[in-house]
Amino acid sequence: MKSRNLRARAASLRLSGVVAAALVTLTLLGGCQNRATKKDEHPETQSKPGPAQITVENGQTFITLDAPTQKRLGFTVATLASTVTRSQATFPAVVVSVQELATFRTTYVAAQAQLQKARIQAGVADKEYARLKVLFGENQNVSEKSLQSAEAALQSDEADVRAAEQQLNLQASALRQEWGEVVAEWATEGSAQFQSIVDRGEAKRGQALVEMTMPAGTTFAPPKSISLELPGGSRTQATFVSPFPRVDPRIQGRSFLYLASGQRELPPGLNLVAHLPVGSPLKGVVIPASAVVWSENKAWVYAQVSPERFSRSPVPTDVPVEDGFFAGEGFSAGDKIVTVGAQALLSEEMLLHSQGGGDEN
Repeated sequence: MKSRNLRARAASLRLSGVVAAALVTLTLLGGCQNRATKKDEHPETQSKPGPAQITVENGQTFITLDAPTQKRLGFTVATLASTVTRSQATFPAVVVSVQELATFRTTYVAAQAQLQKARIQAGVADKEYARLKVLFGENQNVSEKSLQSAEAALQSDEADVRAAEQQLNLQASALRQEWGEVVAEWATEGSAQFQSIVDRGEAKRGQALVEMTMPAGTTFAPPKSISLELPGGSRTQATFVSPFPRVDPRIQGRSFLYLASGQRELPPGLNLVAHLPVGSPLKGVVIPASAVVWSENKAWVYAQVSPERFSRSPVPTDVPVEDGFFAGEGFSAGDKIVTVGAQALLSEEMLLHSQGGGDEN
C-alpha cells in the first residue's frame, strides 16, 4: 500500500513538471511575438532609405535626392521665363579670303596715282598752251609751230588722263562684279571698314567676311542678322553686308555676304553653319544649353517637381537658339529645371536603375 502511494506521488510530480515546462515555453513564445508585433508597429525603427531613390509613376521616372546630396552634387535650379522667337533655318557658310581685295587695293592706289600724275601734267600743258595762244595772238610773238607743239602736248596729256580714268573705272567695275557694290565701295575708298577686314593681325581683332548661301528655291529674303555656329558649338553674330555675285560651286543658289566682328578664330576657308530666323513669331521658353543632357541620342532636361524630387523630360531640338533650345510646348514659364548638375543627376539615375530599377506605383 505504501509503495503504491509513492508511485502515484512520483507520477504526479512528473506531470506537474511537464505542465510547468509547457507554461514556460508558451510564455517565451508570447514574449517573442509581442516584440515582433511592436517591431512591426514602428517601421521607422527599421533601416532608413538611402539619400537617392528612384520611382516610376504612370510610366514617368522620378529621382529623389535629399538636400545634402544635392549640395554635394552642386545643383543649381533656374526658373523658365516666357519668350518669343522665330523658327530657325540652317544654311552653309564659309569665311571668305580677302587677299584678293588687298591686292586690288594696291593696284587701285597705283592707278589712282597714275591718274593724278596725268591730270597734273595735263594741267601744266593746258596752261602752257593757253599762254602761247595769247602770245601768238598778239602779233605772233611766238611761232605757230610752238603753239602747235603745245597743243599736241596738251592733247597727249588729256588722252593720258582719259586712259587713267578708264583704267580706274574698269578696275572698280570688275570689283563690283566680283564682290558687290558695298565691298567694292569699301575697297575703292580704302574705308575703315575695308582696313578692318584686310588687317587682322595677332594684336588686332578685326572683322571677317562670311559668305552664306541659300539653296535654289529658297524664297525668303536674307535677314539683317544671322547666328554663325563656330567649331566647338559656340556662336557669334554677323550682320548683313550685301548680295554676293559669286556662286558657291558646291551649292547652286543665292549667296550673301555677312560681317562677323572680333573673331580671330575665323580663318579663310573655314566652314560654318548659319542659323537664320524665319517664319512667324513663336511663344514658349528657352531651355538653356547648360541644362541639357544627352542620352539615347536624345536631349533631356531635369525638372524639379518638389524640393527633393526631379523628373527627366525630352527637349525638342528643332529650334536651336543662341543660348540653347526653344520649346513651344512641354514646358511652361515658371517651371524649374536643373541648369548645373544635370549630368550628375543623369549618372545617379543610371546607377539607381542598374541597382534594381524603380518601384512601380
